Amino acid sequence: MVTVETPASFQWNDTNSHWVKNYLMPKSDLLTTLTDGIDLDLNDMSEDKFKQLCQLLETSAEGRELRNKMFKAWRSKKSRDSDNGKKLFTFNLSIKAGEQLKKVAKQAPLNQTLEALIFAGNTSSKNDEKLQQQLKQCKIENKRLQQQLNDVLQKTQTVDDDAEIESLINSDLQVTELAKLEKSKLIKQILMLKRKN
Repeated sequence: MVTVETPASFQWNDTNSHWVKNYLMPKSDLLTTLTDGIDLDLNDMSEDKFKQLCQLLETSAEGRELRNKMFKAWRSKKSRDSDNGKKLFTFNLSIKAGEQLKKVAKQAPLNQTLEALIFAGNTSSKNDEKLQQQLKQCKIENKRLQQQLNDVLQKTQTVDDDAEIESLINSDLQVTELAKLEKSKLIKQILMLKRKN
């Protein structure tokens, strides 16, 4: 296994020393075997003792593996801690879906592409709701305008009918012409004649 050097960003402080202690405690039996019984107190470990432990772990394959795993785990923890507002998700995708995601992503990182797709769907549903509300308002306005148009058409029709009847009266229509009129027009004609008399 390749040796992992002490990360340059790893500094011995209270937080990291506490993390090392918690990481190594469950592995104390392995540590005892690897350190050949050297008195190693994990509860009271200084930076110098930690460096000595790392050097001692370098002397065997199992020790290097433990040291490498420890620093990989520390890097993972550091990465998780620094990802403000983010969380690691692991899930399976079909090969076809993965290939399609890569095509959609083009040169962008896959995680950014997934976020964009997810939030685009959210934005789309909000836009759908907004459009549905606008459609509903348009339908209400359409009904109102149709009613106004019908009212205007009825008034216009009444005015046209009245004007036609008036012209018929003025031209001294014969009874035969009155008989040709529709029933409603005939009634209006009679009423108009009564008004004039």
